[in-house]
Formats: sequence, structure tokens, C-alpha cells
Amino acid sequence: MSKSHITPGKLVATGSIIPELHYGPYLLMIQLNNNPFIIRIVRNVHSFLQPGYICEGKGQSSGINTSASAAITSVYQSVFGSKTKYAGLSYLGIDQPETAQKLLEGITFFPFIVELENITVFVSCLSKITISNSDKVGHNYAASLFHKYRRVQSVFYQHIHKDFFLITIYQNSQIIAEYKDISPNAVWKKTGVLTSILGDTLFVINHSITLNRMNQARQILYSCQLPNKCTPADWNNEIIMENLYELYLKRNIRRSVEWRQVFQNWIQQKSNIIEIYAHLSKIYDVDYEFQEREMWAWHMMLYITGCTDITPYNKDVSCNEFWTNASEPEKDRETIAKLYADGLLNVTFPTRTF
Repeated sequence: MSKSHITPGKLVATGSIIPELHYGPYLLMIQLNNNPFIIRIVRNVHSFLQPGYICEGKGQSSGINTSASAAITSVYQSVFGSKTKYAGLSYLGIDQPETAQKLLEGITFFPFIVELENITVFVSCLSKITISNSDKVGHNYAASLFHKYRRVQSVFYQHIHKDFFLITIYQNSQIIAEYKDISPNAVWKKTGVLTSILGDTLFVINHSITLNRMNQARQILYSCQLPNKCTPADWNNEIIMENLYELYLKRNIRRSVEWRQVFQNWIQQKSNIIEIYAHLSKIYDVDYEFQEREMWAWHMMLYITGCTDITPYNKDVSCNEFWTNASEPEKDRETIAKLYADGLLNVTFPTRTF
């Protein structure tokens, strides 16, 4: 009988990765003994607390296994008639930086742990996060902890479903008890364990760590959902304008500059046209001299807020710049060009100083 051994494999390519509440699908192809094998991570049909693994190759399939090693080994041995065994997890590529980066794309929440006295609570889902200012957790919130139930170490899975609080107790991945009520305190009281601790505390829904993570997830959601440009119709929207300020202006101008006033002054005037330096002089100190990087930032801010440069000449003629916030800038462009051609446009020698 030949001795079993572990043989290294080669990661060839990873497939599409779609983040979900529990597991998978995660698809990759590995090469073993110069032959391709497909590995999938899926939901376990026996317990959602564990992932399932499927290996396919040369027309053979392992079916769903609770072990990646068992899935790979069973197909390999079936295909090649050998007793070679594989340490499956080492071939999934999860420890590789590029794989980890791909898995984390678009994720706004990461599970975390809250320590309570001698109890560790694992928060696996914060419910649906919205842009509202509410710090209240809701539907689909989930957290787990370990504790003895009927003298056996068990998993207490805490879950909020609509308006109800639920606790499902697992032993060896099997459900042995379920409780349901309208509040955390009431549902924990039904379990008959950990009676010295309030249910609100065990659910950790009001814990500072939980509230902080909700706020972080909301901020990520802000940056994902808010537009990276707008039109003058959005200039009174403080949330949108603040986001654009963070993206384009904040790192390039002094914080003392009242940048919002640039747009408010523009809205209040009857004409759509401004000369940029004259307009900016209203919020800057007298004799302020602009740096190139700062003006570049202002140009970007004007472009992405729906403004158009309609200056009819290049920089070697004058540094005066004319801009319009009109949705159809062609008429304003023609107006400025006509005034310049007729010598009626007052322009000065290039300078950045007011």
C-alpha cells in the first residue's frame, strides 16, 4: 500500500466573485498533475453555519463536501486511481493579496467582535444600512455567541426578522431550540440562560462598537452613492456639494476659505457669466496670489459642478477667465467671443494676484 502524501497544486485562474450574506459563489481553477480542476465554494446543504466545497475535473464531481481537502482528494483519487491527498484550503488562493482585494470589492461591512464580560459576541450582519441618520439596527441584523445550553456548549444565533427578535440554538450544527419575541430582553428570558445579563446587552445593538461600525458603513455608503459631479440645480444640496468639496477642493485650498459662497454668489446674480478671478476675490484676502495647484482644483470643481470655460483667447493674451453656469453654454460663448472681437471685453495682462 503506497503511503498517502500531500502534493502541491498550482492556482491557474480565479473566476467571478459575488459577495453574499453567507458563502459563495467563489469559483476557481487549479492545475493538479497537469490537469485542470474546478473548485466552488457554495452554501452547505446541511448547515448554513459552514461553507460547502465542490470539486470537478475529468468528468468527475465530488458533490458538496464540508471540507475542501475531501472534495479535491475524492475527485483526484477517482480520476487517477491514486491515494494522493490534498490540503484543499491551500489551493483556494484566499491568502493571496489580489484574491483578497477582489473579494472585498464593494463591501461596506465587515464582521466584528464585541467583548462582554466573559462572553464574546460575533456580529455578522448589521441589517440594511441607509443614508438616514438613524442608528437603530433592524431587519436581518445578526449576532452569535457561545454558551452552554442544557449543559452542552452551543451556538446562540441572534437575529432580527422584521419586528421580531429570534434566538436559534445550535449544537453540532443542528438546531435544538428556537425562541421568538418582540424584544431582546423577552426572547433571552425565554432561553433561561444568562439571566444576569439584559437581552439588549447580549444583542449588542446599542453597544458603542456596533453604533460606530454602523456609522462607518453609512459613510462608505455615502461615498458609493453620491455622484462625483452635479449641475447648478444641485448647488443648494449640501450633501452633494460637501462630497464634491472633499473630492476636489479640500486638499488644495485653505480651510478658512468660504468656498460655498462662490456658488451662492453665482446663483444670486442675474447673469450666468463670471470672470473667475474677480468672482473668487470676494472670498479671498486682498492681494492673494494663487498657486497653480489651487487654480487647477478650482477649475476641476467648476467643471464637475456643471460650469463651462468660455474664454475666447489663450493664456498668453490674459489670465482673465470667463465661465458660465448655463446648461447650454453656446450663447454665452458667442457673446463673450463677440465682445472680445469688438474690443469691448476688458482683459488685463496675465496675473494671479488680485
